[in-house]
Amino acid sequence: MIDYHQTQHLIESMVSERIVPGVNYAFIDGEQIFTSTVGFASIYPTVTQLSPFAMYDLASLTKVLATENILLKLYDQGKINFSEPLSAFIPEFKDNRVRLSHLLTHTSGIKGWIPHRDALNHDELIKAIINLPVTDEFNQIMRYADTNFILLGLVIKSLYHEPVQTVAVNEVIKLMGLKHTSFYPRVDSCVPTAIVNNTVLQGIPHDPKARQLRSDCGSAGLFSSMEDLIKFAQGYLGLRNNLPFSQETTSLLFDNKVAKNIKPRSWGWDIRFDPEYQYPIILHTGFTGTLIILDRHRQTGLILLTNRIHPTGHNTIFLAMREKIIQTFIEENSFETRIK
Repeated sequence: MIDYHQTQHLIESMVSERIVPGVNYAFIDGEQIFTSTVGFASIYPTVTQLSPFAMYDLASLTKVLATENILLKLYDQGKINFSEPLSAFIPEFKDNRVRLSHLLTHTSGIKGWIPHRDALNHDELIKAIINLPVTDEFNQIMRYADTNFILLGLVIKSLYHEPVQTVAVNEVIKLMGLKHTSFYPRVDSCVPTAIVNNTVLQGIPHDPKARQLRSDCGSAGLFSSMEDLIKFAQGYLGLRNNLPFSQETTSLLFDNKVAKNIKPRSWGWDIRFDPEYQYPIILHTGFTGTLIILDRHRQTGLILLTNRIHPTGHNTIFLAMREKIIQTFIEENSFETRIK
């Protein structure tokens, strides 16, 4: 096992410094796995112990673990190639320049702001998203936005005639045999998140769009445990052949999919680079305090699960610490560090 001592120290210091109530984390190094659980599941209204088997609100990890995996399965089967215009699936969307690839890489330029969004019901919100304009950032700037994956969820609905979350259960979760991954988890298995309307959310998505759109939300809403996330990670790293698409397709994720003048981005995943050999390492974060980093070349990875918005979402210190954890992991994972 690689010595990730500095990364481990940073992760656990978030608990000792009360940045987060608790953490579950795992390091993967080939066939070796190290997991640890530190701290509490909740501190309000009562203090409860954190279980290594706890389910977390994954927030935006839903994008890459659910919605994108459906699309990659279709890609693998030759049914789509991501060059198709969004309007081919959603005729109400009028700008024919926007392709599925733009949505996957967050380069669509679609304006993300919707006035009074949280006051809209399901149908009103869907209509507002479909009618958002495309700005002059189209194919020029990578601007991360939930809107892109909500629209991809609607693309999936147009193909399967079922909501994206229903399709994800049938085409990803059940196929992979994941026992602790769900859009409707057992409440007592879940780590509590923020206080909303004087109620601590538990087993209910923190993201208001996910609560509004429910089964039609392709950007958030999934809950999972460390055990199941390790299975996902092993699939991406080539350690298991358990994903709903081939390893050949999986390998395509570890590559920059945008032009050189745009911030690097793969399909769905953010990209960093190995400090020595400059090959891509993929990662994704979730607003609730979740993180996955994967290095397919070395077959290594980090999974970090926290309840950083419990009991309040005003936790900017966490964001700076998370970036430090990412950078430190990549440095410790590098070849130069490994040979010392």
